[in-house]
Amino acid sequence: MKYLVITFKNRNNLMSFNQLIHSRGINTSIINTPRSVAVSCGLSIKTELNNYNTILNMLKSYMPEGFTGLYAFQRVNGHEQIRRMF
Repeated sequence: MKYLVITFKNRNNLMSFNQLIHSRGINTSIINTPRSVAVSCGLSIKTELNNYNTILNMLKSYMPEGFTGLYAFQRVNGHEQIRRMF
């Protein structure tokens, strides 16, 4: 399973960016921030990996306040691999 996680410093910034993503027709969910990237408010946005280019362009265009990271998660042989993408 591969997916993206977008982290923020606070929930208000997270919710604002999540609304922006939804306005572009991208499905997301709000999840507890994985411990491996616990650098945020405790909640993160999760979306499918195939949304990477759109999300990256949105981050670069809007550079939302409080943004702390974009990570790709993948499970390989039972182990979670994490890669910071932006």
